[in-house]
Amino acid sequence: MVEHVKGSRIKRMARFATIAARTTKDVVQAKAMQKLRGDDESAVAESLKPTAARMVEVLGEMKGAATKLGQFIALADQDTFPEEAKRVLNRLLHQTPQRMSAQAAHDVVVRELGEAPEVLFSRWELEPFASASMGQVHGATLHDGTEVVVKLQFPGVDAAIEHDIRNAGIMFKGMSLAGGILDTREYFEEVAETLRRELDYGQEIAQLRAYKEALKPWPDLVVPDVFEELCTERVLVLERLDGPTMLEFAEDASNGAEARFRVASQVVAAIWGPFLRQGLIHADPHPGNYIVLDDGRLGVLDFGATKQLSDPFVLAYWQIVTASIQLQKADYLGIFDEIGFTFPTDREATRVWMDQLVEIVERPLRNDFYDWGACMLTPDCRSHMTKNPMLAMQVRGPVESLMFYRAAVGAAGDFRMLKAAGNFQRVLIDVLKTAHSAMTPELLARLQERGVEVPT
Repeated sequence: MVEHVKGSRIKRMARFATIAARTTKDVVQAKAMQKLRGDDESAVAESLKPTAARMVEVLGEMKGAATKLGQFIALADQDTFPEEAKRVLNRLLHQTPQRMSAQAAHDVVVRELGEAPEVLFSRWELEPFASASMGQVHGATLHDGTEVVVKLQFPGVDAAIEHDIRNAGIMFKGMSLAGGILDTREYFEEVAETLRRELDYGQEIAQLRAYKEALKPWPDLVVPDVFEELCTERVLVLERLDGPTMLEFAEDASNGAEARFRVASQVVAAIWGPFLRQGLIHADPHPGNYIVLDDGRLGVLDFGATKQLSDPFVLAYWQIVTASIQLQKADYLGIFDEIGFTFPTDREATRVWMDQLVEIVERPLRNDFYDWGACMLTPDCRSHMTKNPMLAMQVRGPVESLMFYRAAVGAAGDFRMLKAAGNFQRVLIDVLKTAHSAMTPELLARLQERGVEVPT
């Protein structure tokens, strides 16, 4: 079998190190030159376009965990690059530059399903219309006329991910020897397990079905049907949802403020709804995973990184969110203590620091109008962290919080990309009310024990 994703473990480690070092160097130099020469933003953007393009090319070619890393950087840390450079970097969110040939894709179908795609489908698109970190997607038509998408996993991507996990594992193991705040092995193992789970399309089908059930109270959110008889661990056949991805929608200047706010509101429901209802989180909310349908609904895709969180974690965030919306101050330190956070020994300093951080993060919930296009959450959070870095480093969340915060940070990146503006406080209140009405009796009883009331 010829592998599409090439590279020994040592070579991949070297490429990781090289692209990280070069990107950091370019950004630092660009920022320094901006201050020295007084360059405006457009000049800095122009200077960083090759940097963004090179990152896209290298991480996209490497596939696997490398591209996942690039996607998260592009979405979570958009403020690192000026506007023009971000447009180049955002290609990683939906399209990576390296794809399988038509023959290689044909061979994957034959190997996995036993017959050629031209036999299995009445129509088979030779050219993929999307390519991401672990596979590419072809359009096809079933013999009964149903339009579908066929997701094919890249040959060799499983080995590449294992190489990347081992390479990263060496760095994490080295840090863990120091103990204390540098011991992040549990977080690393959580990420590694998520990546491995995303390789198994059988598990993704199970997670898709669970999320489809969790989204039932929100009929304007659509999860595609799956044709399980045509699926294997490396081939996934789903109902085709027609429309632009959210990335394409955001880049279309003809989409006005009202439409952008509507889509952002649907993302709030897609991320927070299943979590508040039953603790299920979609931890990969990059804009290539949303389809803006012609009828105004929003399609939700890619469930390889969903995770079931514990009831105590869900209940804690019910307390935090409802207090914020009602302009109340919760006992954040006490709540986080209950769900497994660890804090520095100076409790009072930590409490002050935590309260200040929450004031920044919850701005969209404490105001009846918020403009994500002018959002300063990321730089303000970064500034807050750097004022007391040792304290910040000693605040450690439970392992299950990692995927939750990945989802929250990713969703915030979506809202910034959409430049959405509106009453997000009201949007979340509506999501809370819907989730509350559809909770399991057990979770509802525990919520009532805590005295949590849904804002009106």
